[in-house]
Amino acid sequence: MILATELHSRSMDIAELALLSRLRNNHHEADRLFRESLKHELDAIDAMRNEPLEPTFSILHRSAATLALDCNDLRLAEKLITAALSNEPPNEIADELRDLLEQVYFRRHLKLRGVCLEEDELQMSLAGEGVGFGVVQSNEFLERVEKASKLIYRIVDRRNGKSFGSSGRSKKSIKDDYEVFLSVPRAASFAVTLKLGRPNEQRILPGMSDTAELLDEFMNLMGLLNKGDYPSIESAIPDPAYRLNFIQLGKRLAPDGKKVTMVGFTTMSKGQERTVAVSRTPSQIPDKVIDTASPEHELQMVTVYGVLKFADATHSDSGKIRIIDEGKKGVVHYVKVPEGMMGDIVKPLWDCRVVVKGKKDGKFIILEDINEQ
Repeated sequence: MILATELHSRSMDIAELALLSRLRNNHHEADRLFRESLKHELDAIDAMRNEPLEPTFSILHRSAATLALDCNDLRLAEKLITAALSNEPPNEIADELRDLLEQVYFRRHLKLRGVCLEEDELQMSLAGEGVGFGVVQSNEFLERVEKASKLIYRIVDRRNGKSFGSSGRSKKSIKDDYEVFLSVPRAASFAVTLKLGRPNEQRILPGMSDTAELLDEFMNLMGLLNKGDYPSIESAIPDPAYRLNFIQLGKRLAPDGKKVTMVGFTTMSKGQERTVAVSRTPSQIPDKVIDTASPEHELQMVTVYGVLKFADATHSDSGKIRIIDEGKKGVVHYVKVPEGMMGDIVKPLWDCRVVVKGKKDGKFIILEDINEQ
């Protein structure tokens, strides 16, 4: 048992180095480290083969299966998960193993025959009860395409050194340079390819990013979101407004757990295919990675319903909106919108019935989440 613990600890240290290499877009080194980490984890499992005590046995298998996915070894991941499930793990870990097994099966769906991705292409695939063979409810698909495009444009703004407040909605010139094109939808988990237009060579400016680098960062961030690695998200996006914007857009890209149970992304980088399968639902993603507000007293969390009828983004620190309460005639809720949410999250809901969650601070509600009813 002691040897297994030591090997597991060593494996996790190497996996952390692998993740850092991947964040730096050093995929060759990341792959090597993930394989090394997986080897130590498999050695740890072997060290306790004659003493398969729970929950250690299933935890080691879950960890090794996750690493096998990072190494794109789907068959090994499947074997590890089924071995752990056959050993009667605790219910909570068993649920996590089943979720992991869904990711394995979904990865197989993402490997579509006859599809060859270029460096500037991103494949998005949906799976779930609301997804048929080449058919999906239009709003489930179109909204996610829109949010993925917005995430890419925000990455462009941030990499080009623009402050969130000054960037507002991405300028037309940015969208011209990095325009997102859409392929004809394909069958098998309903997959489409989003192609990122390359900037015209005559218009490339110092500091402008290569399209492959942009998609690498997109994949890195979505991978961190699905793993719940919020400290790494904070490290990757130090600016609070951009970070909040990413979390909110990520929640709207994520599966609802019912109609859509998995949202997968595949890219090609330096000749290697890379896949991220997002299984976390919006309720499993916090509204903020870090709550930058530190009020002197604890504020009450409230939820209000109504119609969004007013939006003002002229203030430097935040915008303001008003929610007309349909259930209480004449009642208006005044809401402050943190920087990072107004343009991409709030304004598209103009004149819609919405549910608003936030903390009550005097006359205003400090917005934490808003969704259409």
